[in-house]
Order: sequence, then structure tokens, then C-alpha cells
Amino acid sequence: MTAVATLARPVQHDINNLLTVVFANLELLKRTAAAGGPQRQLDRIHEAARRLDGSTRSLLTLLRRSTDGAAPVCLADVLTMLQPLLALLLPSASGLSLSLAAGDPRVRLDRTALEDGLLGLAQEIAERMPRGAGLGLELAHDAGLVTLTVVTPAGLELPAIAALAAVGEEAGGRAERRPDGIHLSLPALPAAP
Repeated sequence: MTAVATLARPVQHDINNLLTVVFANLELLKRTAAAGGPQRQLDRIHEAARRLDGSTRSLLTLLRRSTDGAAPVCLADVLTMLQPLLALLLPSASGLSLSLAAGDPRVRLDRTALEDGLLGLAQEIAERMPRGAGLGLELAHDAGLVTLTVVTPAGLELPAIAALAAVGEEAGGRAERRPDGIHLSLPALPAAP
């Protein structure tokens, strides 16, 4: 993993350069392409390149991550970064629902364990549920607490839920298991001066 992590930055740079060429040429083609079918085809190519960019960034960010344990983290940033990979793992393209609160305060937790738990949960859902099964992630904050609600298919025993509960409890928070997932309440860190 260390060798792969050292490759992450140059690979990201190379992919950025290649996608810059793709996006620039797509814009030029869009200006001259006929309306209708050709424009729709270019739009599909643009969407595919955008998804490739998001998935690649997420994967390379995971490879470069630090495994130092608990540290200040903005959960909205973590969920946004993971979104393309979670969507890729789930059994349907529309299987991920993500709701983020504005102005998300930071919490102190093991980011690597949280990311691994969420990716593991998506994989478990994909392996055990039919197409159309999904994962909901809702982030909110109020009164010094940041809450992450993870909504899964009801009645399914998913081992990754226990891993997420452990992440929350190790961060000094509370984990409330529910029939359809888990609700993590984590203490928000004081705002930086």
C-alpha cells in the first residue's frame, strides 16, 4: 500500500492532464456539433468523463490517506469524497442518498476507520440485497453535536454497522442502532478562532 500511495499523486496529476484535454475538446465539439443526437452523445461523453474524474479522485484520496488514528475531520468532506465510490459499490446507480448540512463543524475521529466502515457497508448491501437497495447518509448538526444517520435496508444484519458504531464510540460519541441503520451523535470540536 505504501508503494501504491506514493504513486497516487503522479497518477492524479496525469489523469487531471488527460481529462483537461478531454473536457476542452468536448467543449470545442459541442460548439460545432449539430443539435439533437450529436449533442446528446457529447453530453453522455461529458457525464462519463465527469464520473471518471470523481471516482478517480476518491480512489486516489483513499490511497493517500493517513492512518494516524483520531484527528479533526469535517464529515461533509469525507462523505463528499466517498460519494462516487459508494455509488459505484451499491447495486444500482440511484442507490445512494446523501444529505449534507451546511456549515458542518469538525469532529475528532479515526477517518480511515469511518471510510472503511462506510465502504464495507456499501459492499455488504451490494452483496446481500437486490438491485434497487440503497444507502442513505444524512448529516446534521445542532447544540454542539454532529449527527450522522446511516439508513440501510430494514431488517438486514450488516456487520459494518458494528464497525461504524465502534468508530462513533471511540470518538466519544453515542451510537444508536436502529432496524434500518444507525444514528451516530458525535461531539463537535470548538470552532477555530
